[in-house]
Amino acid sequence: MNKKSLDTKDISTIPILDGTNYGHWQMRMKIHLRSRDLLEVCEKSIAPDASTSAVNKWTKASFEAINLITTRITERGFREVINSETIENCHELWSKIADQYTSKQGLNRGRVWMDWQQCFYDGNLQNYIDTCQKLMMELDAVSIVVPNELLSYSLLGKLRGSSNLSQFVENLIFNEEIIEKPLLILW
Repeated sequence: MNKKSLDTKDISTIPILDGTNYGHWQMRMKIHLRSRDLLEVCEKSIAPDASTSAVNKWTKASFEAINLITTRITERGFREVINSETIENCHELWSKIADQYTSKQGLNRGRVWMDWQQCFYDGNLQNYIDTCQKLMMELDAVSIVVPNELLSYSLLGKLRGSSNLSQFVENLIFNEEIIEKPLLILW
């Protein structure tokens, strides 16, 4: 398999950032950027006293990272984060995206919490698990900290009303290890 087709396949696994999926997008993008040795240019600026060679290397990597990142953002998101600084500096772009989509207050946190509250089991267990995992990443991305015990009870409470899962849920509620580690419920 040639490198170009591998790159296309790899990048296609990263969701398009649409304003509602930052946590998932950011994790996938970080993995991809790290695999290409580009994550550091996103997370750190070039040192002011760097040599010309280091600046040139950093700039080339920055432009490559900008190219990758901007292919996985909606048109609206692109307009919201691209400006004269972010188009030239991947660290600035990465920071702007984080600021835009991980606002620690107000509307974004409220949206993420309301999405969590409105997630219910609809009869499709795999869909429920996938949705809860995505929402847990989003809670983490906007720094909403829910104690593990409450998270576990919330996950189980959403399943409790299902007649075919109620006995299963009752058994899990009394398992302290499960209650202390909510992700065990979803595996």
